[in-house]
Amino acid sequence: MSSDSLAIYVHIPFCTKHCAYCDFNTYVEQAQSRIVSDTVEAICTDIRHTSQTLSPEQASRPITSIFFGGGTPTFLSGEQITRVLQTLYDTFVIAPDAEISSEANPTSSDAEKFAQMREAGFNRLSVGVQAFQDPILIALDRFHTANEAERTLQTAQAAGFDNVNLDLMFGLPKQRLSDWEESLHRAIALQTNHLSLYALTLEAGTRFERLYAGGKLDLPGEDAEVEMYERAIELLTEQGFEHYEVSNFARKGYQSRHNRVYWENREYLGFGAGAVSYLAGRRWKRERLPTQYVRKVKAGADLAVESESLDAAGTLGETMMLGLRLREGISLSVLQERFGIEPLSYFAEIIADLIQRGWMIHHHDTLKLTHTGLLLANEAVSAFLAE
Repeated sequence: MSSDSLAIYVHIPFCTKHCAYCDFNTYVEQAQSRIVSDTVEAICTDIRHTSQTLSPEQASRPITSIFFGGGTPTFLSGEQITRVLQTLYDTFVIAPDAEISSEANPTSSDAEKFAQMREAGFNRLSVGVQAFQDPILIALDRFHTANEAERTLQTAQAAGFDNVNLDLMFGLPKQRLSDWEESLHRAIALQTNHLSLYALTLEAGTRFERLYAGGKLDLPGEDAEVEMYERAIELLTEQGFEHYEVSNFARKGYQSRHNRVYWENREYLGFGAGAVSYLAGRRWKRERLPTQYVRKVKAGADLAVESESLDAAGTLGETMMLGLRLREGISLSVLQERFGIEPLSYFAEIIADLIQRGWMIHHHDTLKLTHTGLLLANEAVSAFLAE
């Protein structure tokens, strides 16, 4: 990823229903409600207005990845979602080989919509499947069946999407190791080129968090969760997938370019309610509520509700925390050149501790997590934010 490039994230905050585990900035709406069309209009206005506030140098930087997330981007009509993408094309310099992705849910996607999106320039889909067992999907509050998920993948491929990611979750209620293995095998059989595998986390304010607190949610234990994760690594590696990030696996040439922007702590612009931008050392978040976001865009008001600026040392620590999630590790010389700080000296105590624990290795110019460190990745990498 060229350091002079930019990425763009577009947040579509609407869903048909809430899932039991989800704490994202999402709102249940009817597809034809006024707030949905108003939000699409506001996003397009936000894109145009933001481009006018950038310096000529910033505005001319090539956009090498675009990601529509949510919520459920395919909750929008084909015309709405392609209109937002066309606004980006009309406003920014989109690289000819840019990766242009959208999340999709099986029940909000069909052949006509996928065809419209493919023609408009989308070239990658990330489909939220989560599991291939209907009882588990019901427990998650998902509103598709395993067979519907399979048909969605096949429909996407028929529409010309050869770059398709599939999200799966483990450590779920009622989920056994055999269920997890079945989900992995079915995903592989669908010839997807990228898999994102996430352990269930109990986020504050979710239905699952409330059920667990009340003793009404039976989850696999920590040992069972680790066994599922290690089995996935073993199985997918055997099938030719590269385990390139803690939670992500790809066939050769299909790593997520957009997600690498985040893991390498590179710059990006975010549009839509609650979207985050990171540019020129400043990170800021837009108004979360769609109604407030629409109102502020119409008024030409400042959309930022949270903002922070990190110094070089703080940004270095954050970059190490994110970069160590990559299985290739981080280049110490690249970080020193980028931030003007020698990482081995600045983080000497933390690095020595992680190496002593067996969580990290230092080889030539590279720092990376060991297999044990991978299993405890969140704890291991968070140490670099303590400075």
